[in-house]
Amino acid sequence: MSTCFAPPLLPVLAGAAIGWHLTGPSHRGLLWGLGGSGCWVLLCAALAAGGPRLGWWPGPQPSQRGPRLVLLAASVVAAAAVWLACGYLGAPPVLLELGRTALLLTAVVLACTWTSNISLHTSSAAASTTLVTLLVDVRAAVLFLLVAAIAWSRLHLRVHTPVQVLLGAGLGTAVCTATVYLGH
Repeated sequence: MSTCFAPPLLPVLAGAAIGWHLTGPSHRGLLWGLGGSGCWVLLCAALAAGGPRLGWWPGPQPSQRGPRLVLLAASVVAAAAVWLACGYLGAPPVLLELGRTALLLTAVVLACTWTSNISLHTSSAAASTTLVTLLVDVRAAVLFLLVAAIAWSRLHLRVHTPVQVLLGAGLGTAVCTATVYLGH
């Protein structure tokens, strides 16, 4: 479950669905949603893959606090760069407004990682599900069952404690809910 739904997958799918829905639906919105979230994810994946090659951490998913902080800090920078590039290239304002969510959530998770090893998998899944539920279709709330399954898999693999999984899910849900309601 953790491998199939690694943190990058659901934000890209959510970005595509939200881009399509908020712009009409239009193919242009779909491309902006896929492009913006996809570029951010590709940059983050390149950072995660490059870390072991540069000796920053031993494997593709840094589990120790220090390497996670480095990767999350780089992810914040990547989110800001993609958001600025999309703005420069003329992305629809409604998608740019929402694009700040990735930057904000990653920064909040980075801040929380200073004190706890919160679950990025659960945070990403909860954030994506929250945004699709609030912005596309309330019936997408059924995807919170997927969030629960991802949380269970993180516990089953013994990479997180129940508190870390709940913190991840809570942060993803709270930041995205606040972004949607405060942004409108």
